[in-house]
Amino acid sequence: MRATFHIFYNGESCKDVGLSVTSRPTIPIPEREHETIKVEGRDGELHRDKGTYKDIEIKIEFNFVSKTPDIWAQDLRKVKKWLYSGKDERLILSDDPEYFYKVKQAVMSDSERKARRVGKFEIIFTCDAYMYRIDGQEEKEITGYLYNPYMRTQPVYKIYGNGEIALEVNGNRVTAEVNGQLNIDTKLEICYNAANEISNASLSGKYEGLYLEEGENIFNFAEGFRVVLVPNWREL
Repeated sequence: MRATFHIFYNGESCKDVGLSVTSRPTIPIPEREHETIKVEGRDGELHRDKGTYKDIEIKIEFNFVSKTPDIWAQDLRKVKKWLYSGKDERLILSDDPEYFYKVKQAVMSDSERKARRVGKFEIIFTCDAYMYRIDGQEEKEITGYLYNPYMRTQPVYKIYGNGEIALEVNGNRVTAEVNGQLNIDTKLEICYNAANEISNASLSGKYEGLYLEEGENIFNFAEGFRVVLVPNWREL
């Protein structure tokens, strides 16, 4: 028997709160961002590629059927609690379970009461343009080499040790002062210690230099330090 399409969000399936997806959503193709420049005396416009992508909106329509009319409002509250809990804002589609979307905002429409026991509404998930691999959230111990089979990505580094470390990634060099542990989030461009205290002053160099390029990535750093990273493998 063919499985019914559903989604996972905030760590739960929509089925766990009594929701059914009316039809599989259409996933928008990400749009590359360009800056439009008007040059006086020149026909047309110049378009400068920013190297980034706009967010995408995934629109999903749901319905639910309450056992009795008197618990319809209670069932709707359960749905809103699930949607806005903020426990794990990753959107996973049941027929593509190895990937997730990073949700930036979820907006639920008014619920239309189609019958005394039936509710229907739409949720718009505003997401990062990329789809991320589940296994890309696993830590990897870094020695001198790591192969990236996906697109250029923005990892999180975790450096263990004490003192100043010079870390080179594909020839790009940064230095960091480590006091036990230093985490470097290259997407958010922040550093923080084991107590989650911001420690941006500990890093000298460009976060972008620590990105993982598609294909081979070469690392160099001194002995006495341990470096692991969460690669955040991603594709469009």
